[in-house]
Formats: sequence, structure tokens, C-alpha cells
Amino acid sequence: MDLPHQSSTVLASAATGVVGQIIKNGGDPESIFSTTSIQPEDLGDPINELSLHQFCHLFTEAAKQTANENFGLHFGAQFKPKHLGAIGYVALSSPTLATALRKMEIYFPAHQQLSSFGVIKEGDILWLSYRINDPGIVDRRQDAELSMGMFLNIFRQALGENWSPLEVRFEHQDPGLNKEHENIFSAPVLFGRRTNAIGFRLVDLESNMPDPDPYLYAIVENFLESRQQIHNNPEKFADAVRNQIMLNLSTTPPTLIEIARLFGVPESDFQNQLRAHQLSFKTLLRAAKEELSLHYLNNPDIPLTEIAMLLGYSELSAFSRAFRSWTGMNPQKYRRIYITSISPRTTPL
Repeated sequence: MDLPHQSSTVLASAATGVVGQIIKNGGDPESIFSTTSIQPEDLGDPINELSLHQFCHLFTEAAKQTANENFGLHFGAQFKPKHLGAIGYVALSSPTLATALRKMEIYFPAHQQLSSFGVIKEGDILWLSYRINDPGIVDRRQDAELSMGMFLNIFRQALGENWSPLEVRFEHQDPGLNKEHENIFSAPVLFGRRTNAIGFRLVDLESNMPDPDPYLYAIVENFLESRQQIHNNPEKFADAVRNQIMLNLSTTPPTLIEIARLFGVPESDFQNQLRAHQLSFKTLLRAAKEELSLHYLNNPDIPLTEIAMLLGYSELSAFSRAFRSWTGMNPQKYRRIYITSISPRTTPL
């Protein structure tokens, strides 16, 4: 069963300095770029849109050709937040870390599409979570590691260069090099998790950003608002809402009020926006559950009972009934079909 593929983009600012990093690691930029549709000159304009698929492939190929499996990790660790472009500047010019993360959450779709970015509260711990939701992008390790390194450096702008997270999580499997990950993040690092996330304390949000700039903040926010336009585009608005639902799905599904709060609007305004775009929150919640269920089922190491719990179902039977209504088959059958489809062929093509 193939998921529909929708083109997604990321601003070229996210690749600032990659040519120098390739050379530093003994690689040949021309050879690496030749495997993608991206050209080095495409990176000259920070607001140039790159294919997110090709962006991820660029870093995967860089890791391969430089023989540095942690290429993305090292790239993110040295990445300066201002090089993220507009979304980096809106964070740096914010008055507090809380505002910085909130504005990044609101405007992340203007920086990178078909991706989730947001803060989730879990008891006394907060998680800055990030993942690509584009189903056409399979190899995400390098992107995940460089992105979490970039976000770590935003925290350290407010909390000091020696600040360390409570824990860091990655959705990809353990590459067997986790000691280096732990050294860079100065924190425990776990792999094979539901999403990519940085754990931190609620009190950290109260920290001031070191160089707040109201004038620059206003300019950059206006630029990001002009790029966002999700409220005027039903398809992008639906994607943004579905992505936020997926990011916040857990044992208790998010409510309409909680998602409205994430968009920074009153519940009544959010409901009006849904109606204006002829969208139903219930339908978007179902679509989010269906998309995440396929993602989880494609990982044979996650038990079906755990998948049911992660999607907010109290029992496996309830999840099985819902999955059958979405796909026409039960989750056990879907998983068997998927695993068979990716197994190496034993006969010639």
C-alpha cells in the first residue's frame, strides 16, 4: 500500500555552510551535489526553496562519501542559529526562550513543509519534538541529527553554552555510535523512539534571549507571516492542523481546544477557520491517526498493542476496528504485506 506523495520544501538557509563542512571532512562537493537536483549556487539565496527530499539525500550522500556516519550530527552541532534564516532570527530576536520556541512552532511551515515542530508537555518535563511527515522521505537520520543539533544551539543561546537537555530522542535506530551523540548533547540519547525530541524543564522557558530586538523581530515576523498563508490555503491549513495533531497524539488524543491553542487563536476562531475551509476536526484527527498508524506498522519492532496505545486507543481491538475502516484490512495483515513487499527477492526480476 503506497501513501500519496506530496512535494515538500525547505529553505536553503538550512544548508548554510554545507559545502565547507564537506570539504572539511575530505569530501568532494561536486561529486556529492551531482547525486541531487540541488546545485551549490542554489544555496546562495537563503529564502530559495529546496526539495526536502533532495535536501535529506544531500546529507545522506555527504555522510556516505566522506565516510563520516555522523556528518549530520557534526553539521548541526556547529550550526549557528542565525544561519537558519528568518526562523532563526525570529527566535534570536524574541524576548524569552518561551516566545522563541512558540514563534518557531507557529512559523515552522514557512521554513519547512510537511514536517512537525512543537513543544509537548509531559508532566513536569517539556519536549521539543520534530519529525518529517513526508512519507516519500525514508532515510531521515542525517536530517534528524543535524536538526536537533540546530535546535540545541537555540536553547544554548538562552541558557548558556554549557546547558544540556534532560534527554534526547531519535526516531531512527541506534547507529551504534551513541557515545558521540551523548558527548555532543551532554545528555542521555535514546533511539528508535516515536519522534525526535529534546527534553527540558518548564523553568527553562522563563530564560531571556540574550539579544532581543523588537524591530528585527517585527520585520522577520511579517516576512514569515507573508510566507505562511496557511489560513488562506485549505490544503496547507489541513496539513498544518493534521501535523500538529500527529505531533501531539498520545494515550489521550489532543482536543480541538488544545490544537487551537497551539495555533495561538481562540477556539471559536479556530472552528470558524475549519468551517471556512470545509474541514472537520474529527476528520483531520482520523487522518492523523491513519497516517501515524501506517508509519508505526512499517516498523516491525513496535508491538500492535503499543501502536494502539500511541494512537489513543485503550484496547487493540478498538484500533483494529478503526484501521479496518480506514484501509479495508486489519493491522496484522497490513504489516505482513508491508514486510513481504520490502523483503529481498529470491528470484530474478
